[in-house]
Amino acid sequence: MRALVSEGPERLALREVATPRPGPEEVLVRVVVALTCATDFKLARRGHPKIPFPLTLGHEFAGVVEAAGPGAPFAPGERVTSAVSGPCGRCDDCRAGRENLCATAFERPLFGAFADFLLVPERIVKNGLRRIPPVLSDEAAALLDPLASVVHALNGVKAVDGGDVLIVGTGPIAAMLFFLLRGKEGGGAGRRVVVAGRRPERLAFFEGINSEVARIDPSSRNPQADAPHPLFTFKENPPSPERIENKRGEGAKFSLIVDTTGDADVISELPALAANGGTVLLFAGMPEGARVSVDAYAVHYREVSITGSFHYTPRDVDAAFALLVEGEIPVSSLVGERRGLAQWREAFDLVERGIAMKVALVP
Repeated sequence: MRALVSEGPERLALREVATPRPGPEEVLVRVVVALTCATDFKLARRGHPKIPFPLTLGHEFAGVVEAAGPGAPFAPGERVTSAVSGPCGRCDDCRAGRENLCATAFERPLFGAFADFLLVPERIVKNGLRRIPPVLSDEAAALLDPLASVVHALNGVKAVDGGDVLIVGTGPIAAMLFFLLRGKEGGGAGRRVVVAGRRPERLAFFEGINSEVARIDPSSRNPQADAPHPLFTFKENPPSPERIENKRGEGAKFSLIVDTTGDADVISELPALAANGGTVLLFAGMPEGARVSVDAYAVHYREVSITGSFHYTPRDVDAAFALLVEGEIPVSSLVGERRGLAQWREAFDLVERGIAMKVALVP
């Protein structure tokens, strides 16, 4: 079968490899569609602390069961999608409901969807593999993994049900955060949701879905000044008279700020934009050893919380799956392009240039 294999940083090629056979309680899936993801790009570029080389890329997928090993509760022909990790269910973290932090959950992660076939390990078959109902498209079902991460992040922070929100970054995760925080009917319970980013084409996307946007401009920082100029230029859509004076961010305060960039310089600016008692949530992964400068005054005197979110639990997977079935995520806004597996370079380029949010690779 064909597989997009990464042997190490910047060593990526489409290869012919042996088609795996499912063992006891394992399932072999014929991939129907697999979505591009920034995690795959980062992994191919620099590696991942929990996912060693070599490996076949791709983890957001929908497919059809090709074969099931003895004891696997699935049958050939069933449409399926899946979470990517397999928590043990026995360790202290699992018993405490923190399956996302299980030390062995990533021993056999479900990567390898940029291929003709994908072998699903026993643990993931047991806890992560889901049958796709007829009402759900392949592209929608393939969003299960990233949406579960978003669900986990929002479940873990306060001020989600009230107060203004700033989403930093303009990728698919930011879009899913926006859709959930705004609500299906677009009301957002009166909440102001702002999306901030650098790339004009991505900011135009968010303006097109009626989001207020802000521009991140590193050139606005003046290293010679006593204090740097704000990185954020706010542009409301539509502008409200009472906030015109905040066009450079002065006085703009958010109950919740979610960073999806992993940019340490940007993150350092965020506590100043948080309201008293607000939360700064670090969603994006950063390289091991990365450091972020924190405004201790904001943390202590204004009680701004800085927290992180990693991966998801089986309960988050169930909640995300329900949201997809209910149509809470406008899938066509996120997945607008399809390419054959052999066209993976073109697909990656469309995403990295900001032309597409996600591209569906079709084996």
